Amino acid sequence: MRDLLTRAVKANDGLHYASRQPSPFESSDFRDVTRSSVLYLSAFITAGGLVNIIRRDEPHIAMWLALMVAGFSLLIVWRVPASSRHMTATLHALMAVMVFNISVQVIHGVYYQLMCVLPFYLVWIGMLPTLYVCLGAAAVTSLTVALAGENFLIPENIMLAVASGMVVHFAKLQVQRQLQLASSDDLTGALNRRYLLTQLGIMRAEFIRTNRMSSLVLIDVDGLKAINDSLGHRAGDNVLKSFVKITRERVRGSDLLFRIGGDEFALILADAKSHAALTVSNDIRQLIREQLATDTPSFAVSFGVCCVDDSASPEDWLERADEALYTAKSDGGDAARLAS
Repeated sequence: MRDLLTRAVKANDGLHYASRQPSPFESSDFRDVTRSSVLYLSAFITAGGLVNIIRRDEPHIAMWLALMVAGFSLLIVWRVPASSRHMTATLHALMAVMVFNISVQVIHGVYYQLMCVLPFYLVWIGMLPTLYVCLGAAAVTSLTVALAGENFLIPENIMLAVASGMVVHFAKLQVQRQLQLASSDDLTGALNRRYLLTQLGIMRAEFIRTNRMSSLVLIDVDGLKAINDSLGHRAGDNVLKSFVKITRERVRGSDLLFRIGGDEFALILADAKSHAALTVSNDIRQLIREQLATDTPSFAVSFGVCCVDDSASPEDWLERADEALYTAKSDGGDAARLAS
């Protein structure tokens, strides 16, 4: 364990991340509702555009055609995985559509129509949250409608607004995905050990600023090597993934779980004293007994807990938590112990 932590200290140089409380708009439920709403809306727009084109509703056929293309584009882009090479090509195509539309508007001197799409470009450049894109665009679009009157509903503007929103959303997803890959473990999805020391430094600074104590927990999956030797590495991988899943169900969104070795993890519990962290550790032990999947071998976990304050360095906290973990292992494992 100490060798792993020493390597973590060295690998930590140059990495700086910020710890923050997730907002309600970043919850999985909100993302699922948003995804479903956009998909249904896109399908409706695409179907509606096709029906109106078939009916040859001449006064609005151009607008429906533009909306149909935008809706169909949304459906296509949403089906393309974020890691696919086709995603980059799709985003470039959408950017080309936007640049072409702006060029046409400038050539024809229709400058006021750009007001409805400028918020999308400005926010895309700044990479602000998508919610602010919608609010800012709605405000400026309302003003433009009031000034432009009937001339506002130009199909290209509507398609451009939808396509711009797509670019903002998926560009943001790409950035988030890259940051996640840089700081997470491939197998379990837990944060990696290079991220641990940075977060401990942030927790120490937070304690100095607010005097709110947090806790560090070092964790060891008991007997993982024996499981790998007797049942194979796939069974061992299932054990690790089950542990991470169960732990995340018990801790809060602001707490951070790291994989720092083959069978070793670390957990930072924000704004939690050591006795509260001990309770969480014992709860996780109990949940492991109750919630094991049928394809996962039985396993147990040991915990070493210490508080995070300004009385020592992150390396000292790791050493104290490691000593508590050693005590838990020496007592037979499947235990949680507090650092002295």
